[in-house]
Amino acid sequence: MADGGSNTQEDDEVPGRVVGILCQACLSKDKKIVADTFCSTCNEFQCIDCSGVHNVLDIFTSHKLLNANVAHVIRCDQHQKVLDYFCEDEKKLCCSTCAIVDHRECKIIVEVEKIAGKMMSPASSLEEILQEAKENAKDIKRHIISTIDQFAQDVQEIQANIKEMRDEVMKMFDELEVLIVKRAKSFQKETKGNLEKKQSQNEKHLANITAYL
Repeated sequence: MADGGSNTQEDDEVPGRVVGILCQACLSKDKKIVADTFCSTCNEFQCIDCSGVHNVLDIFTSHKLLNANVAHVIRCDQHQKVLDYFCEDEKKLCCSTCAIVDHRECKIIVEVEKIAGKMMSPASSLEEILQEAKENAKDIKRHIISTIDQFAQDVQEIQANIKEMRDEVMKMFDELEVLIVKRAKSFQKETKGNLEKKQSQNEKHLANITAYL
């Protein structure tokens, strides 16, 4: 018979025998399922179904999974003592020395054997992590769609700018053509007038020379 304040499940036929630590994710849903693993990254005891997500989503592949039956007897690297405490403030397993020395300013430090009987903070629950991953995936999808739309808009703007530049250049060439033709005609008229004047004077000189002869 399981104690509501404990993280272990006991066999009704053999009182006092510990069958296993309960899955914290299932406990948050009022389900009492024996945990098979402990994720040191999620800081949660999990059953097979809940821990299975570590083999499905890439964001969980770097998480370290331990056997639930031995997770509470792993020793501290610094003090070589059993990691039998959990600091809920820093979401970390610690030994008795760590709890006194390194976590003396922390407010909530509980025994590992009792941790699964309590609700972890929403941010540390598996469900919350999955929900966050889902929202991140949605944000990425929205960003990709927005980027594609922006690219399409940029291409249209570039095309419109090129057309506008082409029209302006053609307009400049048209205006230049009109100006050059106008100046050429003016120069032609002026030059023709000067040549006709000289031709007239030359004919007079020719007539005078002929008369003298």
